[in-house]
Amino acid sequence: MLRRCVLVLWVAIFAPPVFAQETVSYHGCTDARGRAVLSVADPASPVVAGTHVEAGRQVIRYNPQLLPELTPAARLFFYAHECARHNLALPLDRPLTVAQAQRADCWGLESLLRAGLVNGGTELAALQAALRFTPEQWARLPGPPRDFDLPACQARSAARLRLTAPPPGQHAWNACVRACGDTLFACRATDCDDHYRSCVAGCGER
Repeated sequence: MLRRCVLVLWVAIFAPPVFAQETVSYHGCTDARGRAVLSVADPASPVVAGTHVEAGRQVIRYNPQLLPELTPAARLFFYAHECARHNLALPLDRPLTVAQAQRADCWGLESLLRAGLVNGGTELAALQAALRFTPEQWARLPGPPRDFDLPACQARSAARLRLTAPPPGQHAWNACVRACGDTLFACRATDCDDHYRSCVAGCGER
């Protein structure tokens, strides 16, 4: 539940990139406790996006000029990956395993989809196609070298949403019971409890 709340906050304040003269700006990343993670554009950074701990503070440094062949969506994806590393409380002091990196990939993609920064149709397909790199390019990207399966990430995200969604009619039942409670609160008769139980029974089954 904590991480779901953190994700909502992250998406709500995640600023879309602004591209002008090969510059880009990202802001709004938070860690698993909801604490802000500083994001700094650094043209001297040797990687597209990377995590550092500076004076005890977590920092994401990203280089908007590195690997100019990257599409804007791919560049945004790798920043989202690095932010997900903080959001999921993955290790910051050592390289991620392939499994950990792929988990951050999916979590970052889910955030971008929810924020509307990437759609689930042609943009997702284009992003998937853009995530193919040479060994030389991988040396400049958040590693380790790995395969991407963004449609599978999207499918898992949709399955989680279905599992956590309220059953059909739940919202209507909740509203009905709340209305019964409001009536009970205002009731001054001697049989208020009986009327309340009858009212709730009329709301039907959950």
